[in-house]
Amino acid sequence: MLPIACAAEAGLPLVDGDAMGRTFPEAQMVLPGLIGVANTPMALADDKGNSIIVDAVSDHAAERIARAVCVELGCQISSADTVMRGDQLADGLVPATLTLAERLGAAVREARAAHTDPVLAARAMLSGTHLLTGKVIDVSRRTQGGFARGSARIEGIGEDAGRVLELGFQNEHLLATRDGETVATTPDLICVLDTDTGDPVTTEGLRYGLRVSVLAAPCDPRWTTPGGLALAGPRYFGYDVDHLPFRES
Repeated sequence: MLPIACAAEAGLPLVDGDAMGRTFPEAQMVLPGLIGVANTPMALADDKGNSIIVDAVSDHAAERIARAVCVELGCQISSADTVMRGDQLADGLVPATLTLAERLGAAVREARAAHTDPVLAARAMLSGTHLLTGKVIDVSRRTQGGFARGSARIEGIGEDAGRVLELGFQNEHLLATRDGETVATTPDLICVLDTDTGDPVTTEGLRYGLRVSVLAAPCDPRWTTPGGLALAGPRYFGYDVDHLPFRES
């Protein structure tokens, strides 16, 4: 919502797109980096008036510096970075993601109002696939280096009774393993939704007893190129698996 608020306050048009098409935990994990656009100079600020300009030797170095600043400022800052020309937007952004977010929210809201399944509505909007519906039975979470890292276990219910899904995360859901078999990996999307409401469940929101439905959805195809996987594939995050191409079911 911050870009929308900033555009409204400044009276400037807002581009309908973003540099990820999903959420990644690190600042260098953006598509402009694949076309040679640096993420610096980067402006950082907190709500108390502290600010800093980062001009780093690489995008990864900028991430490390910004992460350290974020931790020192209470783990919550805003940034402005990755400056692009207009002729770079088509190659550097995932188009129409603001429109998708609006339509996704409307689909979930309308499903609730009609007393139909909001998870199915979200799945259809994302062209996703169902991984498991169940109850969270264990969450292991730790804060390390400015990231929330950990894992969660979800025990299947209903048609998924007897199955167990394990999630690995670093701020975002990155790996899904069902009954010991990898079924979804970053950079594809792993979406955890409240089964009753269709609301998203973040890694911080996972808790024992919560009933959730887990979906996988395809990422922008540029993320599955060698350069994209080097930036945000499962091996970058320390998982000993290769990217599993999305399979719709």
